[in-house]
Amino acid sequence: MRRFAVVSVLLTAVMLVGVGCATIVAGTTQSMSITSNVDGAEIYLDGEKIGTTPFNGPVKKNGKELRLELRGYRTSTVVLSKTLEGIFWGNIIIGGTLGSITDFASGAAYAYAPATYQVDLKADGVSMDQFNRQVSARKFAMLFIDEISRDLAAGSGDHLSALSGLIAPENSAAGLDVVRSALRNSGGDQVLFGGAMVASL
Repeated sequence: MRRFAVVSVLLTAVMLVGVGCATIVAGTTQSMSITSNVDGAEIYLDGEKIGTTPFNGPVKKNGKELRLELRGYRTSTVVLSKTLEGIFWGNIIIGGTLGSITDFASGAAYAYAPATYQVDLKADGVSMDQFNRQVSARKFAMLFIDEISRDLAAGSGDHLSALSGLIAPENSAAGLDVVRSALRNSGGDQVLFGGAMVASL
């Protein structure tokens, strides 16, 4: 009987420690990366300024939306998506109801998914068609930089042709020269390469 009581006390202690650890490990902040087509844009999380672009650092987990502002550009707002942290379910399984409630209240039960955001700002005086072309060229260049590099080495290819067409739809040869120069100057950096594509338009 005495042995059973000791075991019960130990199990209870483990469960309580698990509750505390789950809350601590989950944490109330999360690292987030926020970039834009322009540097120096002010970043606000639920109305509170957290930095400027490019940003990479901890932010509170229970945020709802990001807002980017910069003089001369249209303000852009992004609704953040979140998912439940895996450790939250572990907390529930071991009986950590109190810890789980605490995690919900503090935001620790959630994680931003994704935790990387690229928010493009439209400059005043730029048409929506031009802005959409800039965004498309930037995203395509960053996403397919490896394929474009291989196409350049081979002298041709679908990805290279597509990007050249976005840059200079009426002069594919000129577009090819722009892509080749931008890739060389970027040193293979996705962000620099994407930025160069926007600057060329």
